[in-house]
Amino acid sequence: MISRREALVAGLGAAAGTVLAGCGVSAGATPRRRRVVVVGAGLAGLGAARVLKGRGIDVVLLEARERIGGRVHTVERFGTKIDLGASWIHDSRGNPLTEVARRAGLQTVPTDYEAVLARFAGGEPVGAGQLERVLATYESIQSSLYRRARRSPRSPLAPALQAELSRRRLSTGDREVLDWVLGVEIPLDLAAEPGALSLDGYYEGETWKGGPDLMIRGGASQLVEAVASGLEARTGVKVKTVSRDGRGVRVVTASGETIAADGCVVTVPLGVLKAQSIRFDPPLPARQRRAISGIGFGLLEKTFLSYGSAWWPQDIQSLGTVGEPLARTVAAFELARVTGTPLAVGFTGGSWAAELERAGTTSEEVVRSLRSGFGDQATPQETLSTAWRSDPFARGTYSHLAPGTDASWRTVLGRPAGRLVLAGEHTSVARPSTMDGAWLAGQAAARRLASSLG
Repeated sequence: MISRREALVAGLGAAAGTVLAGCGVSAGATPRRRRVVVVGAGLAGLGAARVLKGRGIDVVLLEARERIGGRVHTVERFGTKIDLGASWIHDSRGNPLTEVARRAGLQTVPTDYEAVLARFAGGEPVGAGQLERVLATYESIQSSLYRRARRSPRSPLAPALQAELSRRRLSTGDREVLDWVLGVEIPLDLAAEPGALSLDGYYEGETWKGGPDLMIRGGASQLVEAVASGLEARTGVKVKTVSRDGRGVRVVTASGETIAADGCVVTVPLGVLKAQSIRFDPPLPARQRRAISGIGFGLLEKTFLSYGSAWWPQDIQSLGTVGEPLARTVAAFELARVTGTPLAVGFTGGSWAAELERAGTTSEEVVRSLRSGFGDQATPQETLSTAWRSDPFARGTYSHLAPGTDASWRTVLGRPAGRLVLAGEHTSVARPSTMDGAWLAGQAAARRLASSLG
């Protein structure tokens, strides 16, 4: 996956007499180079490794998968390349990954979320006037929820949302359209239904300077390759234990190898931390353990839909059938302008997506939903659904703030525990659940650790 590499792994087969990280050197001796283990070669881990290397620190970059990229994963299917995981550069104007893509010569395609075609079950279209009216109601609800979030960020979203909906006198049709819009904005954006979110979970995050969200022709893994240029990861290496003391850390792998280092940055997804797949000795501080338990880790699954020809209008990008409960929202996005093939991708999110994955019926439900509004033309020739919940190295897609938590919990999660720092999108206050948030969080963690090493 890395096209241009430069060796960074040093001394992995060190003899038993190797001096532990943090010990002094004799007078007149050349100071020993510091060494840091970075666990996980997703964007956070790659960002951390880049900063550490730039500070003259030896980096041992370990990745449990047989590839780098983590939840960014492009594969070849349906005669093109598709992103099973993260695929958008959000808020492209000012987003640092936009510049990475430009320098790498990647072709980007802007997204227009207002190019929507929605229908009721049975095929009746949602009129432009009705959609505009419902969107105005949604914006009013959103503003009110944001005000509530500023006053009481840890309060649960669900009762506050229900109170706002009860205040509005909507027709049955308008309410169905509103539920679809809310479904797109909550379970399909935040990867969790309202009952799983705090008000801050609905409100959190910041934007850059605007601009359209961008997709990358040929897949987002090209972005990973650009970020990883000059780095080398040891893939297929599972970390079992991270031990630390005042002198440094020891990382033990599943094969029994022990790696001594001055410090460690752990960038595995929050779902992996929740599963306790890595043992920390001594345990992480109590506040961090509480944050790992309290912050939610959600699910957004994709179902790719391959057609003989594109049946949707050329000026349309998003498709959906209204009338389902908010938590069971399905929305599809056409990919033809990105892949050059008649392909679309349907989304399911939150606990319903987990139910569908367990039952093995994700594709069927996505197709059923589209067919109910768009008829037989929405029946694909072939489908492929992701299964991030079942992935042992992910256990979901990205984090969210659950009831009782606010953004300060992310800050706690990213605080150093001695010479150990956790990093990833789950530690980003400004940009959680985004590629750039993960990348920048890894860099920030590396700077904190490097400063502590002197």
